[in-house]
Amino acid sequence: MITRVEGERRTSLRLLTCNVHDLGDDPDAVAHVLRSCDPDVVCLQEVPRRLSAPWRVARLARETGLHWAAGGRGSGGTAVFTSRRLDLLAAAVGRLPVPWLRRTRGYALAQVRLAGSAPVTVVSVHLSLVPQQRVAHVALVLRRLADLPRPWLVAGDLNEAPGGPSWAAFGPALSDAAARLEAGAGAPTYPAKAPHVRIDAVLVSPEVVVERLAVAGASEHLSGVDLRSASDHLPVLADLRVPDVIT
Repeated sequence: MITRVEGERRTSLRLLTCNVHDLGDDPDAVAHVLRSCDPDVVCLQEVPRRLSAPWRVARLARETGLHWAAGGRGSGGTAVFTSRRLDLLAAAVGRLPVPWLRRTRGYALAQVRLAGSAPVTVVSVHLSLVPQQRVAHVALVLRRLADLPRPWLVAGDLNEAPGGPSWAAFGPALSDAAARLEAGAGAPTYPAKAPHVRIDAVLVSPEVVVERLAVAGASEHLSGVDLRSASDHLPVLADLRVPDVIT
C-alpha cells in the first residue's frame, strides 16, 4: 500500500474513477468517498444531466475541494474533477453516438500537469450497453487522443468485463492498469451491494507506471456502508507514476 503524508509533495498521480448514479443515491456519501480518497484527478460517469445538473455538479466539486475541470453540456454525463495540486492546461468534451431515446454517452477530457512531471491527458468515458456501439465509441476516443501528447489515462464505466471487445479495442495504445500488477489486482466493481464483475476501468498508455490499483475501501477509511450508500458502482483508485519527459 502506498501511504500519503499530509502536505508531502506527490511524485505520482492519484486517479479515482466512479460512476455516481446521477447522484440519485446519497450525494453526501459521494462527497465523503471523494474526500477520503484524496485524489489528484477524478473521472466521473453518470453525473446529473437535467436542468439542475450544473448546480448539483458544482456543489459536489465545492464540497470535495476539487475543481470541475471538464464536463457539462455535450459530455454525455461525464466529468473530470481536479485537485488544486494540478495545473489544468486544457479541457474538452465529446458525445459518443447512441440511438434516439437511449441514455446519452460521451467523454470529458482534461490535460493536466503535476509539478515535476510531463502533461497528462485524462479522459473520463461512459460506453454504451450495446457491444457494437462500445467498440465504435472506443475508436472515437482514440481518434480524439491521437491529436494529444502522451501519457494518456482513460478511466470510466466500460459496461463490459475485461477481455471484452471494447477493452481489446483500446490496445495497444492503452492497456488495463490491473494487468501491470500482480494477479488479483482488479477487483469486481458492480453492483456495489454484491460485486461480481469489473466494468469500471483504468487504462494507461505504455510509459505510465502503475504503483497501485484497488477498489477504494478500508485503506481510505471507507466502510462498505459508505460505498454502497454512494452509488451502485464501487470507486476505483489508482496511483500512477508518469515520466518527467516523453521522448
